[in-house]
Amino acid sequence: MEKEIYKSQTDTINLAKKYLKQKKKLGVKTSISPFCDFVIWADCIGNEKIKLFIKNKLFSFDLVKNFIKEFLGIIINSNHSLIKSKIDKKKKYNIIYSYCSKENFGKDGFFYDQYFNYKSNKKKNTYWFLISSDDYVPKRIKNLTIIYKKNRVLNLINFFKFVFKNLFKRNFLDNTNVTSFNSAVYAKYFFQNFEYCKFNLYIPYENRPHQNAVIEAAKRISKFNKVFGYYHRMPEPFQSEMIYKVKNLDKLYICSKPQKKVFVKYFSWPSQKLKIINSIRYSKLSKRKKFIFLPFEIKDINNLFGDLKKLLKFKHANINGFKISIHPLKKNNKKHINLKQMIKDQILVNLKSKSKKLDAPIIMGQPGSVAAEILDTIGKVYHISNSHLDIFSEKIWPNIKVVKLSNSIYEYVKIGKVKLLNTNGKKNNFEKLLKNQSIN
Repeated sequence: MEKEIYKSQTDTINLAKKYLKQKKKLGVKTSISPFCDFVIWADCIGNEKIKLFIKNKLFSFDLVKNFIKEFLGIIINSNHSLIKSKIDKKKKYNIIYSYCSKENFGKDGFFYDQYFNYKSNKKKNTYWFLISSDDYVPKRIKNLTIIYKKNRVLNLINFFKFVFKNLFKRNFLDNTNVTSFNSAVYAKYFFQNFEYCKFNLYIPYENRPHQNAVIEAAKRISKFNKVFGYYHRMPEPFQSEMIYKVKNLDKLYICSKPQKKVFVKYFSWPSQKLKIINSIRYSKLSKRKKFIFLPFEIKDINNLFGDLKKLLKFKHANINGFKISIHPLKKNNKKHINLKQMIKDQILVNLKSKSKKLDAPIIMGQPGSVAAEILDTIGKVYHISNSHLDIFSEKIWPNIKVVKLSNSIYEYVKIGKVKLLNTNGKKNNFEKLLKNQSIN
């Protein structure tokens, strides 16, 4: 079992790297193209490319479907607007490129960054460049630039301008999509905002195309501007989106030794580019023992539900008192709501009083960072998935023992005392980091 999972994951990584080399030779900006953005937890082009690598195929209808979504997405995503507070060009800044929504702004008008655990009123020379996820614009801002969509009307003029701009260029498909369009817009605004400024740039880095475009813009302003990424997530079984692509990133801060080893050995990161620190986002981890975590994407409700019943039968256990957690971005999704209701109606109401309570949480589908969080706090977790790319490999993560309970049910137990995420209980880790980084 372990050999099969390890081989499946390493073969896929090698095929992805080979594909990136081929695309580079063709002149494609692999750091920005959605065809090279190998995110496996979302329904996107990069995910479909990974599936095609595994199947040894070049084409699928899902790939076409996702490209059409990317292509037509330009029409409804091309009305960007910008609001900004004053920037003193003579001043040296710490710039944070991050995300915002209404909930991040307090009554006092200040912005709270959940990734860096930091508030916008802390230092006068700290400036935020923000992408709005809900198009909310506060009434007053200070040390902030916010990019938002003023309205959602179709903009055919911008669409045709962008298409004709790329129509006769090489690599039309890689360049003509909403991912590349947004990346170009964010990079343009960033360049215009901070041209002639001296700064250090900090990004909650996930190798996203728009992040890489902004990094390129920062270095175009001046090669002396430093760019620091912070990988705010916890270890995940298969992190193919993190294959090394961007040389202009001066340093990537990560939060554990196991994570550094994986990035260097499997995803080709130069060791000198990585620095281990205590987590900035999490001062400490919460123990979430009685939980069932639903996946980000649900493809087959019945299979997931059947495997959950199988796990409980195999362990002779019940889930009395367990909470069912839906990802925040899927709270209103019908599939997620239906699966949650099925578990409540058909399992939680039919509990056998003689059975014991399950001894660890359950994760369904893509584990994300939750599995590592539970292993660090509780030491054990059950995982339901039928994809090898969702399963931890003991060879890649030697401090996690993997037990296969059935074809799609696994048990993880943490081995040893090495943490998957370093925490120190402090909320000022980013502030200390800023003090240690001088601006040229």
